[in-house]
Amino acid sequence: MFKMLMLAVALLAAGASTSSAQVTGKWGLGGFISYTNPLFTFGDRFGSGIDKWGLTASYVSSSRVTMEAEYHHADMKDGALQTNEFSWSPKALTLKQYASEDLNSASEYSTRFNSVLISGLWFFNADRTMGEGSFSPYIVVGGGFYDHSTVADNIVWPGQSPNEAAAAGGGLDAVGDRFPAVVMNTQTDTRTAVTAALGFGLEAFLTPTIALDVRGRYHFILSELRPYDAWGLDKAFPLQMMDLSAGFKFYFWE
Repeated sequence: MFKMLMLAVALLAAGASTSSAQVTGKWGLGGFISYTNPLFTFGDRFGSGIDKWGLTASYVSSSRVTMEAEYHHADMKDGALQTNEFSWSPKALTLKQYASEDLNSASEYSTRFNSVLISGLWFFNADRTMGEGSFSPYIVVGGGFYDHSTVADNIVWPGQSPNEAAAAGGGLDAVGDRFPAVVMNTQTDTRTAVTAALGFGLEAFLTPTIALDVRGRYHFILSELRPYDAWGLDKAFPLQMMDLSAGFKFYFWE
């Protein structure tokens, strides 16, 4: 990962000396939505989906290089503590499977990101223009801070006894076995974490001032989420994910 980032930085530095009067000095604003796919231990907790949007501000420093500042917000819901089953024994010699959301409709396990990122885009086309119909693929490399809050709220506790379940109001199923009803205290994992991102994209101009931007990126986030043994979830570290984004950029100023 480090070697790939160093290569991308070297490409950005090499391209910065190239200039083109047609594009250099342009400023722009943009917005995008993303399909995210958490990976590895982070992916064990949350599924993929269209759950991120963001805003960008861009400066074209040369025909080969654009610098970009980004803010994005992601909201991942229906996590593993809410939807996955755990084992619980309502009585001796009996073990049953339960999902928290089936027992308590207020169960929620979610993650929210509010993040800032500074990126460099190195374009493959040395003679890149902003003419209508022109396009250029690029490498994007960036770093920043991803602030996340992962909350487990009203999650049914697998460690309760049948007597505790009864005291909490747990009912009986069709064969007379008690339902677990005690919920855990709200648990929150939150951190503002250093992050690196690397990927590829394509910028295509629909008009001389409006561009379609599509990209795929890998995100490496130096943060962690606590383990939950009852659900078979190991500690998640680091948090890693891929995303596919599509949006528009509007270039107006020089």
